[in-house]
Amino acid sequence: MSAGEPSGVNIAATLMRTLKTRHGDLEFAGLGGEPMIAEGLRQIDDTSETATMWLWGNLKRLPAHYRALQRCMADWEAHPPAVMTTVDYQAFHLYMGTRAKKRGIPVVHYVSSQFWARRYYTLETIRRAYSHVLCIHEFEKQYYDAAGIPASFVGHPLFERLQARSLDDELVQRIKGLKQGDRPLLGILPGSRGSEIKYALPVMLNAAKRLQPTPRVVVSAAHPRSRELIAAMVKESGLDAEIIEFASGEILSAVDLAFITSGSASMEAVYYGCPAVVLYRCSPLSYFFAHPMVMSYIAQPNLVAGREIVPEFLLTSKQGREVSAAAQELLGDPTAREAQIVAFREMRELLLSGRKPSERAADVVLEYLDR
Repeated sequence: MSAGEPSGVNIAATLMRTLKTRHGDLEFAGLGGEPMIAEGLRQIDDTSETATMWLWGNLKRLPAHYRALQRCMADWEAHPPAVMTTVDYQAFHLYMGTRAKKRGIPVVHYVSSQFWARRYYTLETIRRAYSHVLCIHEFEKQYYDAAGIPASFVGHPLFERLQARSLDDELVQRIKGLKQGDRPLLGILPGSRGSEIKYALPVMLNAAKRLQPTPRVVVSAAHPRSRELIAAMVKESGLDAEIIEFASGEILSAVDLAFITSGSASMEAVYYGCPAVVLYRCSPLSYFFAHPMVMSYIAQPNLVAGREIVPEFLLTSKQGREVSAAAQELLGDPTAREAQIVAFREMRELLLSGRKPSERAADVVLEYLDR
């Protein structure tokens, strides 16, 4: 098993739990974090904080990625795996999968690489790296089918995890109680990685200050070690804000609008029906190389819908003018707000139909295990 960043680690842990119920005699080893260890992973390296996006972020992580890969290859020699399952963490897993397949290890990749959004040149790389691809969006499968790459649609794993989680109703009510008069209540979800927070949060805070009336702000901290960084940035902004840990669902259930860093949290907004603006800020160098390759959208709800239902922005500046303008419309125009809420509800109903994603994913993994 191999997963990077918190969302991927949680997806992998859910799959491991499902696999254990279907096949009692399994041992897990690989890369990941605490939720995977709780499900029985023998950890070779901790990659839960090394994932990143865009060119410069990946270049800076190369030494850590190289060390993790070397440790894995050494472990393959000592304990040859029957099958490898990689989750998301695209750039690293393409290299890892290629090396595993050369050693005769079948590789099932969960959360398909968004090659369709970043040109088709990665198709051959994907073919070399993965034996089978598990798609979380139904439309993705057609691209793999056309290229002759084995692929299955399993559904979006985030919704499965959210269904199993109970919200803290008292916390939801406490957050709602922070609203003052006609001031809107704004939720900010700046991401789980330190690099994401450093880039995205200044944009979000600047955009919040431009809104009229000035909102009351609630910022989500994905884990305690990011709280100090968030607190320093909030203090510098001068905004009236509260920071709450491990409460993205409660925040999205309580606020009038959310600013969200592009990633799985944007699909949480869909699940909880919270109007949102999605953004991703990168360095000018990363933007220069990456922007021409983006053929579609960066926000997952837009990718699923095939159209823009959530305002999205790929930025290099921290001013936030475009973000605040989009937010002001959602706060002030009932028609625009209701259109997004209805689109979210329709998408939620679609994605919650049928078998759970982890069950469908387990079908494929076990098929390779039994060969």
